[in-house]
Amino acid sequence: MNTSGKIALAAFLGSLGLAGLALTTDAAPSFNNILVAQERESETDDDAEDRQEAARLQPLAKITPQQARQAAEATQGGTASSVELDNEDGNLVYEVTIGQTEVIVDAGNGKVLWTENVNQEDDEATEAARPRSSIQVPKNDDDK
Repeated sequence: MNTSGKIALAAFLGSLGLAGLALTTDAAPSFNNILVAQERESETDDDAEDRQEAARLQPLAKITPQQARQAAEATQGGTASSVELDNEDGNLVYEVTIGQTEVIVDAGNGKVLWTENVNQEDDEATEAARPRSSIQVPKNDDDK
């Protein structure tokens, strides 16, 4: 085989290899897509667990979600977008979201215990210094 034939064969095989690589890359699911799907599935599971926990805790609450909403709105001066009953470090509270603020309302007496930014993460000292709810429940394993 002459030199030009070898070059042509090498070019052909190289092109064939690149085409195969491109097809394989397109056919394989990307890692990012897999992670997004897992996150969505995890969020759905978390939502279901939150609803189950709220249903379990609701009989312990002495005030209604509407009363918690009213207390939070009166304190913050806004309109609540969500109200959730939650076990916050052993405290039975309503978490009322108004804009970017989360208002924590005692589920026993309707008193506003504290406010914080929606995505705020506190250290252990800050959490320990917070007022306690009038209704105490066992801490969740999920509480941080």
